[in-house]
Amino acid sequence: MKLIVVLLAILTTFPLGALTPDSGLRLTGADVRIEAYADGYHLIIKKTPGVQSVLLTEAFEPAGHKLATYSFRGLEPNALNGHEKRLLNGKFLPGPHTDLISSTVVPDKVFGEAFVILIPPVVEYGYDEPGARFGRINLAKRIKSGQSLWFSVRTFSRPYADYTGRYEDNAFELSQLVEKATPAPAASDSAVARLRRLGPVYVASDITQGIHRIQSAVHDDLDMVICIDTTNSMKDYLRALQKDLLGPIAAEAKNYQHFRLGLVFYRDYMEDYLTRVVTFQSDVGVIQKALDQATAAGGGDIPEAVVEGLWAALNSFDWQANHRLVLVIGDAPQHNLPRGSVTEAMVHQTALEKNVEIQIVKLPPGGDGGN
Repeated sequence: MKLIVVLLAILTTFPLGALTPDSGLRLTGADVRIEAYADGYHLIIKKTPGVQSVLLTEAFEPAGHKLATYSFRGLEPNALNGHEKRLLNGKFLPGPHTDLISSTVVPDKVFGEAFVILIPPVVEYGYDEPGARFGRINLAKRIKSGQSLWFSVRTFSRPYADYTGRYEDNAFELSQLVEKATPAPAASDSAVARLRRLGPVYVASDITQGIHRIQSAVHDDLDMVICIDTTNSMKDYLRALQKDLLGPIAAEAKNYQHFRLGLVFYRDYMEDYLTRVVTFQSDVGVIQKALDQATAAGGGDIPEAVVEGLWAALNSFDWQANHRLVLVIGDAPQHNLPRGSVTEAMVHQTALEKNVEIQIVKLPPGGDGGN
């Protein structure tokens, strides 16, 4: 998996036109990164002294090409950029608009200051009228499939993408940007330390230890939800869970007066799903069937939506038993900073209000130690 907390892209850029290398508008790969949030990918562009606004466009055309290069637009205004002003031919365009533009400088943990543009699932360019060029591009599909797409971050010396000043195109390849936003895996101890912010952590040396830990938590008068990381790195672990986890639990539960089991499968933002819930069942066989149908896919970054998985576990079940437990099993920690609306503090407060205990089983990263 790959870390989406600090996503630096080492890319080649290609500036446009007659501007000199010291124009102050040129971007390098070290000036751009991408992060995944609940509303999509955020393209984060370093604020440099010469750049006052940025606009996403088609990649520049080869020298002598006759076609105009159009800016990209979303299909609807977004919360990040819909309020931004755009100045064209001396007049501000009416808003809110769909241009992927920013003149707003925000504090940034990596760059100090930055512009942020939301990359929407689909963009369009040009004009849908006779004699004009027009098209739509499904960026979400291209990102998922790894298809190539060049685009430009057009930098301006004036705010509001004002062409009366200087401007320069800096081209990036989208799939490369996403793919290369992949630093080395975080050290295991730092991952464990982060998980400990959520609850007690049992560090398993392999999947067999992890399974035994879950089985040892089962007892009478218990409502229990197992949250399972179903990203791609968990593929071998998931097969072991499907094969070995629930058989002994089912046999033991036959002797209990009250035991209910539920599941939450979680992945991450920008995947096929964020969380999926299998509601409480007294019949462990029903849970086994649901577990057998689960597949591991996606992920691509080291942190996953652990907090969101816990949130689903706390709020999607009718907790009744005197003893209530959510047990997370996975090989990666949560995002260090929230990517959506749910925070660690919200999880802890809700767990306290509902009297639910949280425990975590940390597996070796990437399937290491799996059987």
